[in-house]
Amino acid sequence: MPISTQFLIVAAFVLCVSMAVLGTWMNQQIKHSVLVTSGAQASEFMHGVIEPLVQDFEADGSLSAASKAALDALFIGTPLGTTIVSIKIWRDDGLVLYATSKTLVGQRFESTDVGKAAKGKIIAEYEDLVSSESAYEQTLPVHLIEVYAPLYRVGTEDILAVGEIYENADALAAELFQSQITTWLVVAATTLLMISMLYMIVRRGASTIAQQRAELRHRYVQAKRLAEQNAELRMLAEQSRLKASEANEQFLARIGSDIHDGPIQLLTLATLRLTAATRAAETSERREARPLEHIEYAVRTTQDALAELRNISTGLSLPEIDGLRFEDVVSLAIYRHEDLTGEKVSYGGTALPAGVDEALRICVYRVIQEGLTNATKYAPGSNKQVQVTAEDDHIVVKIVDQGPGMPTSDEGQTDRLHLGLSGMRSRVEFLNGTIRIDSVLGRGTSITARLPIEILPDAA
Repeated sequence: MPISTQFLIVAAFVLCVSMAVLGTWMNQQIKHSVLVTSGAQASEFMHGVIEPLVQDFEADGSLSAASKAALDALFIGTPLGTTIVSIKIWRDDGLVLYATSKTLVGQRFESTDVGKAAKGKIIAEYEDLVSSESAYEQTLPVHLIEVYAPLYRVGTEDILAVGEIYENADALAAELFQSQITTWLVVAATTLLMISMLYMIVRRGASTIAQQRAELRHRYVQAKRLAEQNAELRMLAEQSRLKASEANEQFLARIGSDIHDGPIQLLTLATLRLTAATRAAETSERREARPLEHIEYAVRTTQDALAELRNISTGLSLPEIDGLRFEDVVSLAIYRHEDLTGEKVSYGGTALPAGVDEALRICVYRVIQEGLTNATKYAPGSNKQVQVTAEDDHIVVKIVDQGPGMPTSDEGQTDRLHLGLSGMRSRVEFLNGTIRIDSVLGRGTSITARLPIEILPDAA
């Protein structure tokens, strides 16, 4: 619930309570003032009019017949009787000496007001008719003011009796009602004015608070969004760091693979040639050209290895395949192996796409190179076959030898074999491809790589 509405509800409650309290208080104040005035006037009236008529008493203490007759003549059936509707004369012991209601004369009542008036006090009351001695007055259809006053012996301070009169107070009742209504209206108008002014202030303050709350909520949402963005950025930064680390590892692996698949393979072949030359020189009885051929091959292979090392150091893995068609790249890998080893490799396959991504061409080149080198090292002199086919948007490369097969236990595999196979697998998986190696002891080894084709947009 808005603050302004809460204020309005509380203010309305305060207004109603204030009207009731202030109206009642003003009514009581007016009534008290009227009673004081009425009591004084009634006392003067009783001293001037009634007191001279009650100076004669009988021997038994009752009021004389002459005094009663004079009082009847004054109040019963006269215009004065319309204002003073009833009168009683009391003795200080509560005995009624005279009353316009004749049934009360001679009766005794307990009355504290009579006792107070017998001691010299003036008592004025409004609408306080509860005692049994006022049974007659209670039946009258008018509002009454009841006044008790002491009656003195003329010229002295001796109290002879107590006079009680009932005045018609309809005018007072109307005035009190009008005063109460007026008081309520004034209080209501004043309170409404104050509430209206305060309500405008509170409403403006509530509007300001609502705007500030909305602004704070907006800033909180912005701060939360920024925090979420910062969290996302931190996550992205962490992912980028991990990717950079992974890319760095892959880059290092690629460099290691390039060195292994290129220069190391060439140096391995050169070592094999030098070993063959040494054996030929040791077993030959006469010098022949055969050892020299091996040495020349070794020198040429070493030069090629140095060239590849230079290419790798400058970031050019295989510059010799740049601009070649895919089929020419496959033929170059087989030709270089045959040229370096002197072995013949059987090639078969289907027509290959004219243009594919350079990374795919390099990968196929390295897979053929590594596969044939491993076959030469572990199955020298055996038949070797290479098949490259295009199947379902994939390039399938298969290298088969009929050698003794690879050992099945880790103990039978050298570190170099692990590195070569790991390099091939890493290259193929980097291009979202798959590789499978099947080897049976005594029957040979088959390496099959399956790579997705990415045709270049400008390929013919």
